[in-house]
Amino acid sequence: MNTNFAIVIYRVFYFLLHCVFTKFETLQAFYKSQKNKLCHEFALVNDKKHFGKLGKTPTHLTVLLGGEEPSPKDLANLILWCMAAHITFISFYDYKGSLKKHENELHLVVEKKKAATDHVIWHSHPDGAWKNGYSGRKIHVKVLSENDGKGGVVDLTKKLARTSETDISIESFDAGLREQFEFPDPELAVCCGKTFCLYGYPPWQIRVTEFLNVDSHHNITFNHFVNLLQIYAKCEQRFGK
Repeated sequence: MNTNFAIVIYRVFYFLLHCVFTKFETLQAFYKSQKNKLCHEFALVNDKKHFGKLGKTPTHLTVLLGGEEPSPKDLANLILWCMAAHITFISFYDYKGSLKKHENELHLVVEKKKAATDHVIWHSHPDGAWKNGYSGRKIHVKVLSENDGKGGVVDLTKKLARTSETDISIESFDAGLREQFEFPDPELAVCCGKTFCLYGYPPWQIRVTEFLNVDSHHNITFNHFVNLLQIYAKCEQRFGK
């Protein structure tokens, strides 16, 4: 009888302990999500609070999605956080081309999240690119796929071979690639996934790029983003010296 009673007490205690622990995990997850949300919203209105102490920030940050499926919600956060950090250009490289096919979804998420005075200039729409006269913060966004990588180099080589009356020079090739790429060379590349691979990223543009790795861009937090910029700010780039 005493043994059965002890078993019942043990089971009740175990059940209550399990409920308390589950409740604690739920509250902890909710707290973290709200904290990240508040940090994100605060960053949009108070840039200096989070980014003022950085010694340097990249002009162009590029994100290599690797083998991951694009998450519009998380990519939209990266766009807005870059704008808060006064990063002028951000590009996303999805070698599979999935993001290019569903880029409108990313547009909609960004439009819902950004402030009314912020301007996101999409370079997939020529009418909206490189316009002057914007007031408030702005950022240029470009989506790249495998066709913009090695395929772009091949296409430019064929074009120069057809149109050039003289020998093709490094200068003409470089100028053609820069015109094709539009953006300045990225100073910082964030590679997503546990396996580091460029997946055919445009090779001509990454001569002085600093590469950092994250396990995934899915559910990336604002604090993680700030940490990446802090690591970049401490990097000493010797440019071959």
